[in-house]
Amino acid sequence: MDPTSLPLQGSRQLHQTLDYLAATSPRRLFATIPKTSDISDGFREIYFCDMARCSNVAARWIQDQFGSSQSFQTLSFIGIPDLRGVAVFFGAIKCGYKVLFPSPRNPPSTNASLLEQTQCKFVIHATEVNPIVKQLEAETDGVRFVVCPSFQDMLEGNPDPFVYKQNSWTVAKNNPVVVLHSSGSTGIPKPITMTHGSFSILDNERNLHRVPGRKNRDFSIWDFSGGGRFYHIFPYFHLAGFLSNVVNPIFTEASSPVLGPPLQQPSGNLLREIMKSLPLRALYIPPAIAEQLLQEANSIDLFKKLDFVCYTGAPFSPGAGRKLSEVTELVSLYGSTEAFQVPQLVPSKEDWSFMEWNPCFKLEMQPSTDEEGAFELVLFADSSTKSMSALNHNLPGISEWRTKDLFKPHPDKPNLWRYFGRRDDIIVLSNGEKFNPIPFELELQAHPLVAGALVVGYGKVYAILLIEAKPTVNEEALSADSIWPQVAEANKLIPSYGRISRSHIIITNRPFERAGKGTIVRKLTEKKFETDIAELYMTTKSPSKQDNPILATNFTEETVSEFVHLAVISAFPTAAAIADTEDLYSHGFDSLSTTQLVTTLRGGLGAYATSVNLAWINPNMIYRFPTIRQLAKVVGDFLKHEITPSEKRLEDRFSTMDQFRGRYTCDLPQTPKFAFSRPSPGITIALTGSTGSLGSSILASLLKSANVDRVFCLNRGLDAPSRQKKNLAELGVTEMNDARLCFMTINLAKPHLGLSSKDHALLLEQTDIIIHNAWRVDFNLSLQSFAEPYLHSVRTVVDLSAASQKHARICFISSVSSMMGSGSSVPELVPEDYSMSMQLGYSESKCVAEMILAEANRISSTPITILRVGQVAGGTNPQAPLWPAQEWIYPVIKASRSLGMIPMSHFPINWVPIDLASLVIAELVLSPSRKTFDVYNIVNPQEVSWSLLAEVLKKRFGSNNNVIPWEKWAVEARKMTSLMEDPMLEPALKLVDEMVKVPSEISFSTEKAIAASPTMATMKAIDENLLCSWLEQWGF
Repeated sequence: MDPTSLPLQGSRQLHQTLDYLAATSPRRLFATIPKTSDISDGFREIYFCDMARCSNVAARWIQDQFGSSQSFQTLSFIGIPDLRGVAVFFGAIKCGYKVLFPSPRNPPSTNASLLEQTQCKFVIHATEVNPIVKQLEAETDGVRFVVCPSFQDMLEGNPDPFVYKQNSWTVAKNNPVVVLHSSGSTGIPKPITMTHGSFSILDNERNLHRVPGRKNRDFSIWDFSGGGRFYHIFPYFHLAGFLSNVVNPIFTEASSPVLGPPLQQPSGNLLREIMKSLPLRALYIPPAIAEQLLQEANSIDLFKKLDFVCYTGAPFSPGAGRKLSEVTELVSLYGSTEAFQVPQLVPSKEDWSFMEWNPCFKLEMQPSTDEEGAFELVLFADSSTKSMSALNHNLPGISEWRTKDLFKPHPDKPNLWRYFGRRDDIIVLSNGEKFNPIPFELELQAHPLVAGALVVGYGKVYAILLIEAKPTVNEEALSADSIWPQVAEANKLIPSYGRISRSHIIITNRPFERAGKGTIVRKLTEKKFETDIAELYMTTKSPSKQDNPILATNFTEETVSEFVHLAVISAFPTAAAIADTEDLYSHGFDSLSTTQLVTTLRGGLGAYATSVNLAWINPNMIYRFPTIRQLAKVVGDFLKHEITPSEKRLEDRFSTMDQFRGRYTCDLPQTPKFAFSRPSPGITIALTGSTGSLGSSILASLLKSANVDRVFCLNRGLDAPSRQKKNLAELGVTEMNDARLCFMTINLAKPHLGLSSKDHALLLEQTDIIIHNAWRVDFNLSLQSFAEPYLHSVRTVVDLSAASQKHARICFISSVSSMMGSGSSVPELVPEDYSMSMQLGYSESKCVAEMILAEANRISSTPITILRVGQVAGGTNPQAPLWPAQEWIYPVIKASRSLGMIPMSHFPINWVPIDLASLVIAELVLSPSRKTFDVYNIVNPQEVSWSLLAEVLKKRFGSNNNVIPWEKWAVEARKMTSLMEDPMLEPALKLVDEMVKVPSEISFSTEKAIAASPTMATMKAIDENLLCSWLEQWGF
């Protein structure tokens, strides 16, 4: 190639372009480096003529040492973060090699694996890393290790021009040039081989499609008009470092990197000194470095001079990000070693923390199964993406790349996505609950004394927090007590079951393990501190007494209320904003919060009573009195009068049920009776809760009917359409017909279900049938906790039906437990009195709801169908939804395996597989009945004995597992749950307690359901094969 001519952008080769620019613009700035380890001594400018000369020195030296390669052999370089690696890279290419850049921070065994995977036999290294190389030598055979010249020696060299083979772009584009590797944060790093074509993607990004009125955010942001410097901290072996040191100066117009002292740890202090010493156009750094500088007085003025701050590796903490976004542009680049960066559009200034993908790029945001409301970024590659996607070059042949990175959508604006974390970051506790610790960790890392924060707890009952103190901080200055305000604030960012207690914090001065980009390597750090973690798990349980609020000894109404309020906040930080009269469970208080509150109350009251006398403070008591005011009254009565709440009397229970029935049936709309007729083909249905397990199955069954013209899917959350698409696809519904489905966002607690005026009017005009399926299944909660929003929503649906043009029929998904409280039969009739319900808040709520609907039918002539569903099991085919592990049977089986004891019940197995249950519901909803009030029991008509399950479990768990009565099993299980603190088991045991009371001869009428539903009529009994398939799905 003529050194004074150059191919077009997008078809250039890095080493040839270096030589071209050295010949045509020898004094063009390539990089700026410090003269010494002390930056006060100033900086040296490295021009293109300098770097071209260094590359020729390196090429000559490599050829003398190893000869040239005709097959792109791998040559490895291990050094320090100076420009030596850049010179070696260019020199190696000219000699026909590709260069592997392993991280010197990797364990020797990991780098040995990388050498083996890439068939590397030559390792060039700097003298500064001799100790690391000696350890690597011990791990390898047949590998030659050679010390390379220093960068200063290269600069002082004056070789003749190095003659190398000049390949055309057509020949060279698929030639490998460099091998980088993944961070290895979740395992052994993988080598990623990159070609000239890989980097042409970046060179071509300035030619990507532009959306009218929008600005692209991609590699072209580094095209500095008139040239300019940017400071970065990334090492040469990291993709961001390689791009900054090699690709940026050559393929942009014209940004040149500034390097810090190679043996000095990047910090906010170093950043400040560099920003004061040199004019910079931009920064390319992890957020932690910028946040360190922001903590210093007047540092914000330094950022005002920048065009932008580009960051990667982790998000900014919200406070720091907002502060910086007011004075400069924050550029969140997202990418990976495999795929490079994903092209974006520049969002509005206020949306600095969000990303918007360039619509020309092939990708999908697919709902995640690891985190509700989160989406995984999935990239695609095919023949049309060769000029814009590095996947085509780095992973040739791949058509789909699941990034494992999770994002959450903007709550109001479309196409905006905020990084949420890695799928690998998700922590799964022993009870199956999942949470993402990243928001919590980021909040803690903004603390001025904290260098790093890491939450651990995979497979444990609760989580533990590791805090890395900054090197200058002594252990006395940083303690669990001193950092607790920040921990309490951060706890608000994660679910209650993932929150950190004061006694579950480890503070250390030992550094965390980090990747090249400065981010914490989770697995390696956990491994490093495994002894400390294990010791804390052995010596602590739930929140310790140091978390307990102090109770004043005068026991006034105010002091007791304050004590209870603080106890609730300790278990549930967001309770600080909840009124004393509001139901805690309607605000997200859950079983783990309940357990923690019990511990805190007992700890705080321990000075005034023995543990025996405090036995009345238990989860059931909290569920019975679910407001702060009610709890304060109970605690006050105990302290002042030694009165404890007695077991709930039946008349109290009936009175409460009657109170809620009366509340939601007063002023029912008076509508004239009319002859109800089943709508003809062309039915429009409104379905609440369509994205859940049963809801999705019901929707799939409805869509199979040619009589259904349209379904309004009413759900919480703006992401319902994408979640629905995913759930339907898993059920075999591969196409969502937009003409048949209409999604509306609702709030059950608000008037008109919180619908917009437009959606409300559309529903009133078109709806024939309303299927009310949205209901919380939680056997812990009291009836009071179901009032808002669930019982309230029943009345709202009644009002909606009354106002609708077609006088829409309400089909309510109820529960057989609403009728299992007394008597030996469950008829297909509405309950006559409150005693018919099981003594569970959930069952009582369904019973009251049925009575509200019966009253609405009588007074308002509302057409009603009550679909009383029994136990919905897993499916009968692979496409059916999995049986959720959150349901009661899973923790019972899990506890049975741990106990070595299997419960025996007189209760029959009349479970209905979910795919069949949804078909039955669809058939009954669409059946041609002309009655204005119908009740159907949906249980399996073909009952089998519980002994079938007991025998199957005994076969799987071992013959030494004893089968014992429910009552004895529950006693043993409660002993275990007090040790394990499994929040899933307690509600299951509450249901077990109620099932034990059910008469052994219990029977369920199903005649009406069988007559109206062909699926009910032909349903088969649950057999051993089905039980085994469900157990296998759960991992038993």
